[in-house]
Amino acid sequence: MQALILLLCVAMPVMAGVNPSAVLVHPLDLQDIGAPVFTNFSPRDGLPDTVTVAIRTDRDGFVWAASPAGVFRYDGRHWVGSDDPAMAHWVDSLWVDRQGTLWAAFRSDGLARYDGTRWHVENRRTGLPSQQVRRFAETVDGSGASTLWALTWDRGLMVRRGGRWQADPDNADLPPDSILSMAQTGNLDGRRRQWVGTGTSGLWYRDEGTHGWHKWQNPLLDTAQVEYLLDTTRHGREALWLSVFGVGLCRLDADGLHCLTRKNDGLPTLEIYDIAATPLPDGDAALWVSSRAGLIRVHDGHVQVFDRRHGLPSNAVRGLNAWRSPGGNEVIWLATESGVSRTVLGASAWSTASLLGSGSIGVFGVLMEPDGHGGERLWVGASDDGIGLFEDGHWRQFTAAHGDLPAPSVSMLAVTTGADGARTRWAGLRGGELLRIGDGPVFQRQPTPWPKSNGEAVLDTLARADAGHQEQWFALRQSGIYRLRDGQWKAFSADGVRGQWRVVKLLEQTTGDGRSWLWATTNEGLARFDGTRWTLLGHAAGLPDTNLIGLNLIRDAAGHPVLWLGTSSAGITRVDVRDPQHPVVLPDTLPRAPDPTAYSALADSTGRIYICTNNGVQQLTPTAAGYREQVFTRRDGMLNDECNTDSQLIDSQDRFWTGTLSGLVVYDPHREVSDTQPKPLRITSLQVDGQSMPGPAVHLPAGAKTVKVGFALLSWYREGESRFRTQLLGFDAKPSPWTAEDSRTFSTLPPGSYSLRVEARDHAGNASDAIMVPITVDAQWWQLLSVRIAAVLGLLVLGYGVALLRTRTLRAQRRALERRVDERTAELHAANARLLELSYHDALTGLANRRRLLEQLEQPGNAHAPTTSTALIFVDVDYFKDYNDRFGHPAGDEALRGVAATLLRCAPDDALVARYGGEEFACLLPGTDTAQAMRLAARICVDMAEREIPVPGTDQIERVTLSAGVASAPLASVDDAYRLLREADKALYRAKLDGRNRVRGPDGATTDDRLTSA
Repeated sequence: MQALILLLCVAMPVMAGVNPSAVLVHPLDLQDIGAPVFTNFSPRDGLPDTVTVAIRTDRDGFVWAASPAGVFRYDGRHWVGSDDPAMAHWVDSLWVDRQGTLWAAFRSDGLARYDGTRWHVENRRTGLPSQQVRRFAETVDGSGASTLWALTWDRGLMVRRGGRWQADPDNADLPPDSILSMAQTGNLDGRRRQWVGTGTSGLWYRDEGTHGWHKWQNPLLDTAQVEYLLDTTRHGREALWLSVFGVGLCRLDADGLHCLTRKNDGLPTLEIYDIAATPLPDGDAALWVSSRAGLIRVHDGHVQVFDRRHGLPSNAVRGLNAWRSPGGNEVIWLATESGVSRTVLGASAWSTASLLGSGSIGVFGVLMEPDGHGGERLWVGASDDGIGLFEDGHWRQFTAAHGDLPAPSVSMLAVTTGADGARTRWAGLRGGELLRIGDGPVFQRQPTPWPKSNGEAVLDTLARADAGHQEQWFALRQSGIYRLRDGQWKAFSADGVRGQWRVVKLLEQTTGDGRSWLWATTNEGLARFDGTRWTLLGHAAGLPDTNLIGLNLIRDAAGHPVLWLGTSSAGITRVDVRDPQHPVVLPDTLPRAPDPTAYSALADSTGRIYICTNNGVQQLTPTAAGYREQVFTRRDGMLNDECNTDSQLIDSQDRFWTGTLSGLVVYDPHREVSDTQPKPLRITSLQVDGQSMPGPAVHLPAGAKTVKVGFALLSWYREGESRFRTQLLGFDAKPSPWTAEDSRTFSTLPPGSYSLRVEARDHAGNASDAIMVPITVDAQWWQLLSVRIAAVLGLLVLGYGVALLRTRTLRAQRRALERRVDERTAELHAANARLLELSYHDALTGLANRRRLLEQLEQPGNAHAPTTSTALIFVDVDYFKDYNDRFGHPAGDEALRGVAATLLRCAPDDALVARYGGEEFACLLPGTDTAQAMRLAARICVDMAEREIPVPGTDQIERVTLSAGVASAPLASVDDAYRLLREADKALYRAKLDGRNRVRGPDGATTDDRLTSA
């Protein structure tokens, strides 16, 4: 007894003595917890099947990637390699100088400059001092004039002066080592200074206006490989950042050298490459570092790491480039060893908050609370990964492997409030254990009476005061409901429960008279507790599905309480509970959920409702006519489309958090930015008969046949939704439809002058300025006007003679023609008959098609008396989409042919067997009643389940099962025929709703409940 009383006694306040409403709480900063959303590009998009090592965005907005196979340009839709043979070398680095010129550094073949149209290569043959160029850099003197530098592997520095590259005069002061990096500081140590990083000799510097390089002395950098240098200024303080292989990320400022390391600061690796900085809303900046362990973000000493678990194509990120788009978005491009990746900071309102559970089945608990000193802390419970706590900018994880928890998987995180206002944290674990979470945190196992097993779990808890007693209720995965009251446990069930009673959510409702009611969603329907007993409400009460999951009370526009129930197969069901004794299921007028499985419905302070499903999150925004919907999926930044049970919340900032199969994600509606910026529209290629032509106009010489114009919209975000339309003025009567096609080809244009007008709009509908491309087509000699006039006169004379000759033979030809017309008429009749036959048959299966079936139904009197019963069997292939996705469309076609063969084999001779559409088939049985049709349907389903279906291209044999619906009726009119169709379709729906692989007739009539185990 003392152990049981202890459960309530130890439920001491979370943050004792603190009134949360009286404390100004700063919301959790998503900048420090959220992960960016990545878009990846691979060889399928045109990249080479090699690593990429560097990346840059040029002045026109095109993105360039460097690789051992040369350079590749991204035009907003495709990556295209340079067709210049001189560029087919290993490129180590790319640079865009202050004049907008793009430069490429070859590892052993010099360097190249791009003028916007073509590349110009410079090497030893053109007087370049070194063939081996590692990187470029740029410095600015006191007058604002810039100087471009090339860093080499073997000859120190090269400087560009007067349009030519020459060796730096101070190279003799540098060590005989590779020069890997260069930067300039403006006021560090009170003077303008140049810095270079070497391969094995550390960091060197020289002051502006002086000669001679000097080594910067520090034992940590004496023999260091300084891979990258970046100068930043924060709040008026300048710092030089160093990417140092084997050491870490170092900052050199007025206070000296400070390094973030793997051991002390959480760097995932010491093999780091490039550094970039992006501004933050508060005027600060975040650093981004490429490494062999992913993309690293550093802010205020806090290190975040994003890798393949977050969506990167590879953990090895060799280079990066931060670039601000014309719309003001910070775009980070990453060169990885498995292609190119991109993230647009702030473009998506979704962020990944945690990857806990990503190696198993995700997150099943999330809890936000004040941390007691002006901020918030986040608790996350996950499958196999225990509990994560994010507080003060850092994560801590508590697991069974470390001895923190008695079991590895969390099924619930919750807070209850006692009669005295004290808040207590709880954690439910798979296996049935219940933990109280004290400050520290300390995880205390609580004594509970329900059986512990691998399938058991605590799914929810609720505390309430009732008649002067403090109660705590618990919902269990296998053991129903338990109540702890005055130190006494009591187990509850409900009349009509069959087998294990799974209770998912609990909710208290207090009516206007002060009476407390409890509601619970269960696998047997909606349960109601009236203070004495639990009562089940199921199909008889109007629920479309009794396997319930989510439970939330949301008041409607009139303030009436409405339960929003998440179901396993019917989306969201709403129940009006103004009178809890007589709940009313409301009509289904909501926009259809993106998936039948819905876990919860949460409303924020503005009335927006978030419905979490197995196919994304549906946001419902109230309007005068009801609700406007928007569905979010992976495309919008979600980590996974499938949500989890008991893992959703809306915080004080109206941010929506949800657990998914791959971790925890958060949606911030305040970050939804309306994109109104038109994107640059560019011409990417001009070709005449397959040969590239210089722009901006196109000239087709006499005899040229084809002109092709390529164009691109440089959107940098959701570019797959960009649309184009064109009109060749002087040729096209009107513009083309809006399509995704990014080129236009014309063949054999008449001589003349034209203008091709190209228009584009991005995913948000922003229209870009149109581009005009002049096109001139020269005439061949026979297309000249004088030649045409002479040809016309000659043809007139020739025509007169031909006419006389033609008249003599016209009568004979007319007689022959009449005979041929008679023959062709007979052939046409035969062809029409054949076409009519083809229009009534399905090409894949050879069965009759839907048209043939409907015509047969609409003419019942042609086959039998209208008083004779006609039966219709509707058949649907179970889980056919999954079969198609798993084995491919050829295998799906083979399965459909197998279904057709089974139907033909089982159906009587006078039956009409048809493919109704997709994976649905029909069998029309004249003179057949329901019982006969049910038996035939059962035989069809059993035969099909036993049929072996080969998977084309493999030795694999698979099977599929069928669901069938049966109806019968006399057919005296067209209305009778469509009523028969509707009844058979409803029976098929019941067969699928009842578990598939079964037959259902009118009003739920059934054969054996499960036809086969196949």
